[in-house]
Amino acid sequence: MAALTLGAGACKKSGPAPVDQPTAAPSDPAPATPPDPAPAAADKDNPVTVNKPPPTAKPPPAQDTARYVAWMSQRGKPVKDTPREVVELRVGDWGFFDHGGGPGQALDRAALDKASHAVQPQEQGHWHAFLSTPGLDAAGALKRVAWLFSAVELAPGPRHPKVTAPTLGAAPDGSVKLVGWLAFPPNMGAPMRMTITATPTGAKLVNESAKNL
Repeated sequence: MAALTLGAGACKKSGPAPVDQPTAAPSDPAPATPPDPAPAAADKDNPVTVNKPPPTAKPPPAQDTARYVAWMSQRGKPVKDTPREVVELRVGDWGFFDHGGGPGQALDRAALDKASHAVQPQEQGHWHAFLSTPGLDAAGALKRVAWLFSAVELAPGPRHPKVTAPTLGAAPDGSVKLVGWLAFPPNMGAPMRMTITATPTGAKLVNESAKNL
């Protein structure tokens, strides 16, 4: 009996065919972090505020008391304590001076300019030169007059209904007139109207109580 011989080309038994696996879709990359928004540009309606340090206050000018000391010596009243200048009252060439031995003491108040003119709390003096100072207005003149007389300048208001704003002007005859209201110690509640009429040769000072006006 002939034996069956398997040829080289005989088919071999094979297992089940492999199944194609689905290919996973590539994942999307993580979103990039957006950059910080640029600051909005300033416009005229919404300006950008920048904090700046406050300006440094300027130191007051140095006092110039030498001419006051010399003037007092010429009058036979040498200053033996501390001379002072109220530098905030300076106007033009005029300086305002006194002297004293301690706080609260203010003696021999006077205003002096660099041309040897002087005024004190009295009629005698160069009032015309002072009241004619360029740049001096009525309020500034009254403030300095009040200091000379150790008084307080007054402004219009309901507390003093008769008080009016100060005036300063020149007349055709060359005279200069200042009119303003002051309160003199110890009667600080009694307004007084001061009128200074000055010419190149003299001055007249008149005080009038509000009760008599």
